[in-house]
Amino acid sequence: MAIDQIPIGRFSQITRLSQKALRLYDERGLLVPASKDIATGYRYYTGPQIATGVSIKELCGLGFSLAEIETLLAAKEGGDREMIQLLFQKRRGAIRSEVQRLQQIEAILETSGASLEMMILSHNEPVVKEVPPLRVIGKRGVGSYSETITILMQDLCGQIYSEENQRNGLKVTGPFMTLYHDCEYKEKDALMECAAPISGKVTATDPAIEIHALPGGKVLSLIHKGPYSGLHGAWSRIGMYLEEREFEITGPHREVYLSDPNLVAEDELLTELQIPVDTATRRKIS
Repeated sequence: MAIDQIPIGRFSQITRLSQKALRLYDERGLLVPASKDIATGYRYYTGPQIATGVSIKELCGLGFSLAEIETLLAAKEGGDREMIQLLFQKRRGAIRSEVQRLQQIEAILETSGASLEMMILSHNEPVVKEVPPLRVIGKRGVGSYSETITILMQDLCGQIYSEENQRNGLKVTGPFMTLYHDCEYKEKDALMECAAPISGKVTATDPAIEIHALPGGKVLSLIHKGPYSGLHGAWSRIGMYLEEREFEITGPHREVYLSDPNLVAEDELLTELQIPVDTATRRKIS
């Protein structure tokens, strides 16, 4: 057998790639045979293509998509180390998110009081849905997450449930929520806003209180059941889902509190995570 005439069956054995996969890679232009028999359509490969086939096999094993593998191979051929490192970094981030998600599942399974309902909620997939625009009352603050949210919620409730606003007929028309205005995770100086959808006349004595419209549209949504301390795992899951699909983010992340922590046990709390997205637009790697 000539090194420049390796039949597809033999090439499959050498590279550990199935013939079905090799045909797919041929169709995509990822690994095109050096020649094809005009009469039979049989594919033949060359010795140097073995290294490409093995590389594809290894990259698939590392979890890269075919589109990413195509980009990586082109970057390798063009000497674009920056692109290679960028895609490696993206994959590491996805792996870390997946590890966190699995650790969260392990923690739930180890809990003595774990229920089937909680397990189902822990494995549910994020979904894209439409939400309506809302008129909200809100207050912003900067600081660590749990501390700042507690303070902002107290100030917000003080304004909403003041005697004057209750006389005016001010009503809360939906769950309270937190909006995260930063584009990254911050430990101590995060900018967030606690808000509630309302109807009616508002009299605000706190100058930091804002009345504004929260846009409607598509959001990526995930329901989390359990203590607020477990929300980081849920955010990792929805973040990984977002990264895999490369949706364009169109607004601040939202945390919608579907249960009242004063009325519901910690293990029964329901929180909806929402990320406004444009599903028709994919973020470009730059």
